[in-house]
Amino acid sequence: MNEIGAVRKIPEMDWVWAPICEGSIVLVVCAVGFLTRNALIFSSLGATGFEQIEKSRTPSARPYNVVVGHFAGIAAGFAAVSMLRVWHDPAVLSTHQLTAGRMWAAVLAVVFTVSVNQMLKATQPAACSTTLLVALGSFSNWHQAGLLMGGVITIAVVGEPLRRLRIRKTAASTLH
Repeated sequence: MNEIGAVRKIPEMDWVWAPICEGSIVLVVCAVGFLTRNALIFSSLGATGFEQIEKSRTPSARPYNVVVGHFAGIAAGFAAVSMLRVWHDPAVLSTHQLTAGRMWAAVLAVVFTVSVNQMLKATQPAACSTTLLVALGSFSNWHQAGLLMGGVITIAVVGEPLRRLRIRKTAASTLH
């Protein structure tokens, strides 16, 4: 029964399986970053891993949407910062200071991200978080952009088999 307000029955093993899968995805991204001495993990990837497991049937959980969506977010963030020339404004998360330039860069970056992702049919909600990290100054150079994409590609590759397994598990549980 799928009525509004009804609580979805979660198979008992999901209470264990889903957190382990999501934690495993983050662990692998962190481990690859640790082994390569590059920080590949960032906050948006937590939401992406969650979506790959918890929302595995949605288009935004698919590898295309994950990679293209986050890439568009990164590019949009850098484009907004460049267009508004706010490279040297303080980074919001480290200084707790929001300048007018960073504010408008954030707005413009989100508009660009959503527009490009819709045009490319690559919607990915966490990409808006990624674009805000760039626009607000947490990532400020192309080396860091490369590391961001390394994390995105890693989570797409690691998360995809678990996403497909999740789809098979939920399909099997609905048959019983």
